Amino acid sequence: MMKSYGWLLLFLYLVVFGCTVPEIDEVMLTTQLQDAQQAIQNAAELEAEPLVPEEYGRAVKLLNFARDAREKGDIPQSAEFAYQAELVAQVAIAKARQHQARQQVIDIREQVYQRIIKAQEHEREIARIRQVITEKQLARAVSSHGKEQQVTERLSTEIADLKTALRQAELRLPLTNLESLTNAALYFYPAIETTADYEKVQLSLASVVNLIERGDFTEAEDVLAKTQTTVNSLYESAKQSRKRETEAKTNAWISIAKVEVVIARAQLLNAAQHAPQRFEETNAQLERATQALIAGRYEQADQFAQQAQRMADEMVNVVEVVEFRKRAQDELNLIIAEAERAVRTLDEKIAAQARTEVPQLEAKLYGLAKSAYTAAKSALATKEYQTAIETAAEGNDYLERAIASTQQVTSIKSDLVEAARKVPKVSEVIEQQNSVLIRVQGDAFAVGSAHLQEGFLPTFALLAEILQRTAFRDYPIRVESHTTSLGNESVNRRLSMARADTVKNYFVDQGKINVERLTAAGLGETKPITSDGLDKEEQNLRIDIIITTN
Repeated sequence: MMKSYGWLLLFLYLVVFGCTVPEIDEVMLTTQLQDAQQAIQNAAELEAEPLVPEEYGRAVKLLNFARDAREKGDIPQSAEFAYQAELVAQVAIAKARQHQARQQVIDIREQVYQRIIKAQEHEREIARIRQVITEKQLARAVSSHGKEQQVTERLSTEIADLKTALRQAELRLPLTNLESLTNAALYFYPAIETTADYEKVQLSLASVVNLIERGDFTEAEDVLAKTQTTVNSLYESAKQSRKRETEAKTNAWISIAKVEVVIARAQLLNAAQHAPQRFEETNAQLERATQALIAGRYEQADQFAQQAQRMADEMVNVVEVVEFRKRAQDELNLIIAEAERAVRTLDEKIAAQARTEVPQLEAKLYGLAKSAYTAAKSALATKEYQTAIETAAEGNDYLERAIASTQQVTSIKSDLVEAARKVPKVSEVIEQQNSVLIRVQGDAFAVGSAHLQEGFLPTFALLAEILQRTAFRDYPIRVESHTTSLGNESVNRRLSMARADTVKNYFVDQGKINVERLTAAGLGETKPITSDGLDKEEQNLRIDIIITTN
């Protein structure tokens, strides 16, 4: 019941302070389950299952409950079941040891008792045999002629002595039994030696010995009968005292074991750090209980252990709140640090790419990355840390895609430039921001004609083959035709348009380029590339093929 209130208080406390309730540490739960499993295994090795089936079975069920709760995700309940399973298993261990110790004592006592009785029976048998031998010797002496009277008297005396010895042996046998039973009582409970009953028994046994030695056999029998009752009472009293002492010792040991389990749990909750004084006092109380147990003060040890148990439970209830709040704060700090790092990293990456071709080639993705950064920064300011982390991750994804796409385009542009420069009669290849310009200058067409010269057909055929390669085949192509400034401007524009269409049609018909990729433009003399020099007209007369790469 106390533990239920503890969890409720922990929940309310953390909610009031604005933190979510943390999960129990997975390492602590795993340790608790392992400790419970080890305790049950130790109990099984001590044959606790047949000796104390109730405690052993309950411990196994509690461990199964703990595992089921863990699989269902109920970590606090799993930890509680595992904790109880370990305690019950410790009780089963103690009771199993108690059963085994009792059985061992009984077995030893029975063995000693039987051996003593056997020895007395042998002694009595020897006395009887001696008597029979002597009687036979006497009979032979009486029947023998010529023997002296002195021999006969001697044998008669020996027979009388043997009868006395036999009677003494017969009485010593129950006497020995009583002595053995008295010693067994003393073995069971040594403290009985200081009692009046033990002193009375010793006096009675000594009296029987004197009576047997004097030959007062009748009185010896009477005293033996009375002593038998006293010894039986003494033996039963010793057994009961031993039983009470054993139970007290077991109870004390169990109480100490329970405290040790709770203190171990407190250590996992860093009690030495959160409540050092309470932790030290609890351990000191446990030490007092342990010392009392060693000294044989079992009831006192049990009392000390129960006091330590209460102290330990109170300590755990206190440090649970502190430890789990600390873990919640540590987890929150980690989330804050992660959010700050994610936003800062995205900002640095965006700034680093601002000086590259990414903003131009992948303006949309780059813009989405910047928008995500703004949203993540805003979430960080409003303490929505998880949102900040996720939004920054989205922004980083946009940026990485933009970088990858830019790198791909840049690589393709470089490959296109390299391939185009190897084409004969290509005068210039220019890598522009969003495109590649391939320039063919000179007399690709006869003056005033829109028909391609034979010498330039291989050039345009090779260009068509390059533009149909897998890496370049999806890019749009613009064919621009430019003329000199000589002649009529309107005529030049129409001529340039016809020449652009000629190249476009050649790419479609001979180069098998999809017509949807192609556009043609006749710009005439409107966009010269130079206005000075003797060869300016020759330079301005050109075909520009522009491949858009973004």
